[in-house]
Amino acid sequence: MKDIVEQVRPHVPALLERDGNEAVTRVQLREILRREGLKGGRNDRLSLVLQQLRSIDTTTTRSTTR
Repeated sequence: MKDIVEQVRPHVPALLERDGNEAVTRVQLREILRREGLKGGRNDRLSLVLQQLRSIDTTTTRSTTR
């Protein structure tokens, strides 16, 4: 799972900016996985990947706003 998070993370900011979200969604995550040809997009794993990505985004946002 950690590998998937690391592979997906660089693509998240562009999608957030494009779609105007504050946090990555399941649909956006699936889009990244398909576009980049990444494996591991099973539903049970997506929730864990989303949780990790959102945790990273929140930490980054907090540290840059201070």
